[in-house]
Amino acid sequence: MTKDQIKEFTLRTSNANHSGLMIILFDMEKIYLEDAISLYSNKDEDGFIRNVDMAKRVHNEIMSGVNPLDEIGRKYLSILRFIYSKLVASSVKRKPVELDRCKNMMDNLRDGFVAINKLDDEEPVMKNTHQVYAGLTYGKGYLNESVQGVEYSSRGFKA
Repeated sequence: MTKDQIKEFTLRTSNANHSGLMIILFDMEKIYLEDAISLYSNKDEDGFIRNVDMAKRVHNEIMSGVNPLDEIGRKYLSILRFIYSKLVASSVKRKPVELDRCKNMMDNLRDGFVAINKLDDEEPVMKNTHQVYAGLTYGKGYLNESVQGVEYSSRGFKA
């Protein structure tokens, strides 16, 4: 994952509600899987294992966000457990074990959360974050983002 992708995920996380956070996790896992497959084809075994391990960590977060008491949640969890088993097998065997298939399955599961997010009118999970406006100014070869209207006195912890 590149630094620009990390910045993008940080920005998206600060403005997302619960269903939006799940979509972000799906996107993060997809990037880790794509990077792992690419690194394996480039004969970088350490990078492959590192990305598969990161995908497993993100996958655990996705599984913890699904309600096991709901019937649809149980179906999601069974699919997610299958994908996790392939991630573990890839890590142990040190080669992609159906990772392309897993990536496609994750895309299909993500579509369900996108539909939920369209119906979700919940406020962002993170309160008191900076409001970021993109496109106000431009730099040479990049877009500047401006933070405005920040009330610093109400941020952070008070002792």
